Amino acid sequence: MSGRRFVALFSDIGGVLGTNGWDTELRLRIANHFGCDHHEIQSRHRLMFDSYERGYLSFEEYIKAVFCERDWREVRDYAYEQSVAWPENIALLRETKEKNGLKLALISNEGEGLTEHRVRKFGLREVADFMVFSHFVHLRKPDREMWKLALQLAQASAAESVYIDDRPMFVDIAVGLGFSAIHHTAVESTRAALESLGL
Repeated sequence: MSGRRFVALFSDIGGVLGTNGWDTELRLRIANHFGCDHHEIQSRHRLMFDSYERGYLSFEEYIKAVFCERDWREVRDYAYEQSVAWPENIALLRETKEKNGLKLALISNEGEGLTEHRVRKFGLREVADFMVFSHFVHLRKPDREMWKLALQLAQASAAESVYIDDRPMFVDIAVGLGFSAIHHTAVESTRAALESLGL
């Protein structure tokens, strides 16, 4: 059991609390669904995605640039349908927050449009105290300033905080900043990791 006194719990969203909002697999499904050239979409995506996730393009502008031959609303609606919450995982964070009197914040690389949809669909406003999204702050993980900003908003130090992510690179960065970090692969192992920290 950890002897540390934690005051804040931070978590990613996609891959931890539900499916990813936008990834290679989803773009492939969209390409197949609408009969698009996946390689052309990937090429356009690479040129546009950083600007989209950092908040310099709307989802409409991004879709129109990447899926230029499709009705952008059809692509948007299809993408929205693919976002699926994982209630057991969300419940675990809610329970951990309430049982231990923690602040709970979400740190996520998500662009405009998808963010708002997923916050509503997953019920995240009822769970998190605040959220740091890449398109709000014009930063993207692995920018360390994402984590530092979240700590400032929570008025907590990294040593007082736990971070959960499904990407090992981001877990390693959080550890380097002083967080107790958990690599999420399944709800059972994350529950055990939280318990090992005394939560």
